[in-house]
Amino acid sequence: MIAWDESLAVGVDEIDAQHQSIIALINDLATRKNQADEATTTQALHFLRNYLHDHFELETELMLDMGYPDLEAHRQQHELFVNHIIFFEIEKEFGVVSEQMLADILAFLKDWFLSHIQREDKALGRFVRTQALSG
Repeated sequence: MIAWDESLAVGVDEIDAQHQSIIALINDLATRKNQADEATTTQALHFLRNYLHDHFELETELMLDMGYPDLEAHRQQHELFVNHIIFFEIEKEFGVVSEQMLADILAFLKDWFLSHIQREDKALGRFVRTQALSG
């Protein structure tokens, strides 16, 4: 489980609100990990891919609009995430959905998401705030 607190805030309201929604999804999945079934896993992966596609687009548009210097590196991190989700979808299609599969998905989500917020998204937030102050 991930507890939202201000240490996870990047300082951009819309991004922080979406991050809270993503954390809520991860926590919801964590509460159901002992009830792993194909429908739950499919629904989670589908929601993640669609919701995070929209979230990544928001971040990309913001980075483009602000002239963010690390745009390409940040975008590559998003692409790596999507590729991992696609891998999990393929694994689900060719394997048996199990508690271990859902545990693997949850571990990946938690590790990737928290490290991405702490590194890439916080750097973006600092840049946005600096630009707002100087603009």
